[in-house]
Amino acid sequence: MIPVFIKLKDFKVCIFGFGEVGRRRLNKIISGEPEKITLYTKEEIDRETKMYYKNICNIEFITCNVEELTEEDIEKIIKEHDFIITAIDEKNNRRIVNIAKRFRKFINSSTFEKDINFIIPAYCYKDGIYFVVYTQGKSPLIARNIRKLVENYIENHRYEIDLQNCLRDFLKEHILSQRDRRMILEEVFRNKEFKKELLNLIEKYRK
Repeated sequence: MIPVFIKLKDFKVCIFGFGEVGRRRLNKIISGEPEKITLYTKEEIDRETKMYYKNICNIEFITCNVEELTEEDIEKIIKEHDFIITAIDEKNNRRIVNIAKRFRKFINSSTFEKDINFIIPAYCYKDGIYFVVYTQGKSPLIARNIRKLVENYIENHRYEIDLQNCLRDFLKEHILSQRDRRMILEEVFRNKEFKKELLNLIEKYRK
């Protein structure tokens, strides 16, 4: 697998299951702003929860027992969607994964990770920066801890990120050589005194 970023704006997503895993998957998928989300759940969802999600995305909740759906029923559902997420029991996850693969859909499952083609890894987005970590299911706890470390790093180095961004734009206008621009940026990143003087200059001319 290779890491990619996908815009979900024009795609339809189907989620089976609204337990802990299904809810986490839904909360991540929402940020991609898919055209529509259809969520199948065995348990009736309370009105407050439904209204919360309907206020932030185009979602339809369907109450049904997947165990009672025939192969044809599942095929019909899968054909109507582009991305399939299944987070229910192992037996039905397997059924859904097999059917989704047959129709060449993007499929994510809470089990059978080796058989799927669509991963939703731990990630953070902060100040215009994405960071993704994936342990191939070996340790979600480690992935979460690494994500927190990166979030803290970005928070503690926010001014350096802004500085690099502004300086990079300035150098593009005044220095043609990409190699020279990179050397200057690297020097700024390493040299604490230089950064301090530069920030003082910025503050001076802001006033």
